[in-house]
Amino acid sequence: MNRRTASVLLCSLAIAASAACGRDPERKKLQYAANGDDLAARKKYQEAIIEYRNAIQVDPKFGEARRKLADAYVQVGDAPNAYREYIRAADLLPSSVADQLKAGSILLATRQFEDARTRAEKALALDPKNVQGRILLGNALASLNSVDAAIDQVEEAIRADPSRALSYTALGTMQMTGGNREAAETAFRKAVEIDPSSVEAQLALANYYWNAGRTKDAEQVVTSVLERAPRDPLANRALAILYMTTNRVAEAERPLKVIAESSPNATTKLALANYYLAVKRREDAATLLQEVRATTDGFAAATTTLAQLSYSNGDRQKAHELVAEVLRKEPKYIDAVVAQATFQFADHKLDEALATVRKAIELRPNSAPFQFLLGSVLAAKNDREGAIAAQREAIRLNPQFARAHVELARLLLSAGKIDEAITLAKAALQVAPNYDDAQLILVRASLDKGRPFEAEAALRKLGAAYPDSAAVQVELGRLYTARGDKIAARKAFEHALSKDPAQRGALEGLVVLDLQGENKNLARDRVERAAAAAPQDSAIHILAGRTYVSLGDNAAAERAFKRAVEVDPNNIEGYGALGRLYGTQNRLAEATKEFEQMSARQPSSTTAATAVAVLLEMQNRRAEAKARYEKIVQTNPRAAVAANNLAWIYADAGENLDVALQLAQTARAELPNMPEVSDTLGWVYFKKGLFSLAVPPLVDSTNKDASNPFYRYHLGSVYAANGDYANASLQLNKALSLKLPPQESAEARKMLESIPN
Repeated sequence: MNRRTASVLLCSLAIAASAACGRDPERKKLQYAANGDDLAARKKYQEAIIEYRNAIQVDPKFGEARRKLADAYVQVGDAPNAYREYIRAADLLPSSVADQLKAGSILLATRQFEDARTRAEKALALDPKNVQGRILLGNALASLNSVDAAIDQVEEAIRADPSRALSYTALGTMQMTGGNREAAETAFRKAVEIDPSSVEAQLALANYYWNAGRTKDAEQVVTSVLERAPRDPLANRALAILYMTTNRVAEAERPLKVIAESSPNATTKLALANYYLAVKRREDAATLLQEVRATTDGFAAATTTLAQLSYSNGDRQKAHELVAEVLRKEPKYIDAVVAQATFQFADHKLDEALATVRKAIELRPNSAPFQFLLGSVLAAKNDREGAIAAQREAIRLNPQFARAHVELARLLLSAGKIDEAITLAKAALQVAPNYDDAQLILVRASLDKGRPFEAEAALRKLGAAYPDSAAVQVELGRLYTARGDKIAARKAFEHALSKDPAQRGALEGLVVLDLQGENKNLARDRVERAAAAAPQDSAIHILAGRTYVSLGDNAAAERAFKRAVEVDPNNIEGYGALGRLYGTQNRLAEATKEFEQMSARQPSSTTAATAVAVLLEMQNRRAEAKARYEKIVQTNPRAAVAANNLAWIYADAGENLDVALQLAQTARAELPNMPEVSDTLGWVYFKKGLFSLAVPPLVDSTNKDASNPFYRYHLGSVYAANGDYANASLQLNKALSLKLPPQESAEARKMLESIPN
């Protein structure tokens, strides 16, 4: 055989072997896995990930490759993908005790306690004497509030291997959960006695001391660990946390730097950079973040943090550019998506912010903070109903979310639902007893209810604690106004404005005082200066418009209200003010057109559509109004104003009374403090012949607005139908004295004539 023939033969054999490999998936997946092992051994983890993923693409049920892929993800700091692959590996390797335990530990760490318990039980079914399995099962049971059963499992593990220190630390943790502190300390000390060199055992004892309020003992244990192992990352992290939480912030830098130097990866450097940001050493933070930004695994996190730093420094353009750069490379990087939404919200680009935060929710639908941000954006867009729904969802996802409780309470307070707002504020205080914003909600609620004496003690306490808080000073101004102390009220409002020139509550309080006194020109000057200083603030323009109405300058009022909706086309309040102004000038058709345009721009807005229906009703176009109301309640059954008004139309016409009752009850549930709504409910009961049920809501409406002749007339009519002639006579005569319209006056006199002497 000559050399050329041999060469051809060898080439042919190589090609055949390659083809055989291509036809043999088993060999192919093993080769990919072997390549991954080689790369991982050389710490080329990103390349190893590619090889392991190739192996899995050939055989999705290749459990060993999934486990190795998870290990590689851990090395590059990609915890979510690592956790997912560990669990898939355990599913594919059901007879592997180690894989079941690994998956169980991850499920425990991610608070999936029932699934963690199942994994532990699978491991113990394979190896009943497995100590780690007993510990895992015990931890899962403890997390499921089965503390006694958890302790039994750990004690069984200790009997199986009494020389294992970490079993005692697990026992100590469970004894703490069960409230037996003495037994917990004994267990932690036993762990240290068995293995004095165990960092985990020492830190568990330190943690016990920390929770018991023995901070000096905790620090002593941690520092003793660091004397033996000065660069141990767990001990240094524990010391840094201890310093940070005991107001020794400057001392926390040293252990954090040790961690970053000992384990120089993106995670440790980002932790140090975040520390620098916390202590306002922004240049040091930026330097470190630029370094991390150059790495593959730290690029997204570091760049997003740099964007936030740029924004806080006033460089908004740079902030947006950095976030956009992250999202070009990693479109689903959630922190960058949220940062972008936050920037857009702060820039008042509300439509863009809304789209971005909805994207964040798509990526993480069960995030309470994202729902909170959604609610904040919707509130800024004057979509109060949507904002309320988002904050309710935030609380459903996290019942301990005190900030969401307070924001929802604030929204409900503005909607007149004072009692529900109080309940939410109190719930926030149960979670965070020192939450002053929640206390301020209770103060506002008391003032809104006309009970300044209930607000005074809490408000004075807040005023002493936060003398320069504009929000607190505004409420103090409201308190003094309610008590008739106009000098003190003016002083409080002016103090609020000195601390926050944009405090609209203080501005409005001063304008009201100006208009009540002899300072009407000062009121005009005040709102004009405010509008010039904040030309893009629609709320200021609305306040200016109301001031002009009070001054009798309708032309200036119209300009102000139009400017308000020009600045913010979604401002329902501005359209309402403009509509009312047109109504007083008999320009209802023009007002209707304004709201029709608003409804077209904001088709999901119940408020805009309701405004159109109300204006149609004001123009005696009742059939059109009824059709609009019916469409609104079909779209949104909880649309209270539409439900109330439609119920009234049905009752007045004597039609669909069962539907009218349902609508009136819905409106009452949504607007429990509105006398108009109570009046509607009572009148529907009257029309249905349920006279005894009609009395309470009509008494409620009359108590809330004693000067309304219609409420008196309706209550008198019900008393007459019930045979309570004394009260009927009292209410009907009072209604007549309040100048009922002619038709109702004639009916009232007719009833009075029929009342027996």
